[in-house]
Amino acid sequence: MSSENVIVGDLEAAIAEYQAHGWRLDMIFPADNPREAIMSRERARVNLKADNRPVKETSAPFRNTEEDPKWIAGRAGMEYRDLIPDRVGGKVIASNIRLLADGPVADYVHYHKIEFQMIYCLKGRMEVVYEDQGRPFWLEAGDCVVQPPEIRHRVLFAEGGAEVLEVTMPAEHETWADHEMTLPNESIDKERRFNGQSFVLTKRP
Repeated sequence: MSSENVIVGDLEAAIAEYQAHGWRLDMIFPADNPREAIMSRERARVNLKADNRPVKETSAPFRNTEEDPKWIAGRAGMEYRDLIPDRVGGKVIASNIRLLADGPVADYVHYHKIEFQMIYCLKGRMEVVYEDQGRPFWLEAGDCVVQPPEIRHRVLFAEGGAEVLEVTMPAEHETWADHEMTLPNESIDKERRFNGQSFVLTKRP
C-alpha cells in the first residue's frame, strides 16, 4: 500500500474533501480538537496532519464563568470541554461532552486505543450500541458504562441536549473506524473480556 503524508490547514475540511473523492476515514487523533487523521482508498493511504492547529471553539455560548474551559469541536459533531487542564501529565482526561441537536448522530462503528474509559450520562439521553452486547439501548441521565479497550461501538441518536462525563486513560488516544463490522452484530457474549476488561452498564435505579 502506498502512503503519503499531507500537511493541511483545516483537518475537518480536508477530511470532508477526501471523503467527497471516495476516501474513507480510518483513524482520527485525538477525539477532542483532532489534529491527525488517516484516510484510505483501495491500495493508497494518506496521513493528514493539521499545521499548528488552533483550538476550534464552538459558537454556542458557554454558560459559566470566564475561568471555565471552553467548548471545542470534536469528532462526529460532538462538543468537548476539558475538566483537567494539565491532564495529570497526559495520564488521564476528564471531558464534558455534549450533543446539542436532537436526532441521528454522525457517528460510525469505531473503537479506541485506550487503557480505561468510563462514561456517565449527565443529562438527556443517547442511543448507543456495543459489540457483543445485543440490541441498541438508551444511555440516560444517571446511567454509567465502563467501556473496555477496543470494544466496537457507535452513538446512534441523541435527545434532550445529551451530555456526558467521560474519563479516559491515557489523555490522548487514537480512535479507529471499523469498516467491516455492522452493529448490532449477530453474536451476543456479555461475559466477553476485551483486553482483559468487561463491558459494564449500570442503570440509574
